[in-house]
Amino acid sequence: MKSDEIIDKIRNKLKESDPGKRTVVNTFQFNFTDSDGQLIKSMALDIYEGKASDADGEITIADEDFYLVGTKQMTFEQMLQQEKVKLEGDADAINKMLEKFRLNS
Repeated sequence: MKSDEIIDKIRNKLKESDPGKRTVVNTFQFNFTDSDGQLIKSMALDIYEGKASDADGEITIADEDFYLVGTKQMTFEQMLQQEKVKLEGDADAINKMLEKFRLNS
């Protein structure tokens, strides 16, 4: 997957961070699709592959689009405006997670 390098960066950042100081402690399910909208990979924010049964929020985005967000070529806001990402679940938790992407853009 093209966005694997972004996922690895997130994994490393989570490993380096102090769990007691994290401001986002929710679980998020990411579903990556191909350009035709077909699911190609699912993973929880803890970045272990598979489905999260107790996710607070679920994000569905194309692999290419997540790569563009992760490389700061586009923002999640732009993806939402273009209806290229689907968000479901706890709105407050999702907004906290999206704020982290804003801070790093």
